[in-house]
Amino acid sequence: MKRFILAVLAIMLTLSAAADVDLSGLTFEELAELRDRAQMEMMARGEWQEVTVPAGVWEIGKDIPAGHWVIRPIPDTYILVTYCDRLDEFGKGVGTGWRGWHDTLTSRTKGMTVNEPREADLEMVEGMYFINSGACIFTPYTGKPDLGFK
Repeated sequence: MKRFILAVLAIMLTLSAAADVDLSGLTFEELAELRDRAQMEMMARGEWQEVTVPAGVWEIGKDIPAGHWVIRPIPDTYILVTYCDRLDEFGKGVGTGWRGWHDTLTSRTKGMTVNEPREADLEMVEGMYFINSGACIFTPYTGKPDLGFK
């Protein structure tokens, strides 16, 4: 029985030591590959979220969790999106003197102009508002892609 307990303790110590991985010995390419593999593994997990948000006015921290999100329109559509700090007196649009961001996002391929991005990533803060003219898809931001610069 003592040997069994010692074996279990040894395994637990080995596993806890493996959790503290020293990445300083890895090359840049190895780190980039590790990041990509970790991102793919995160996307395969149950914690990964992809949520369709219908058109409306949403409060960050109440309706949509605060955090860094990637937002894109549902297929073959375009939407107007606004991220702002205040609403008008009716609570349906942007208030006077607002601060934030506004753009059109598209998933269409026909008739697309250079000024219409396909997605946006926003660090959304509690107390701000998100307004969208059509359904859009929120996914967690996982970082910028590796562009291959040296």
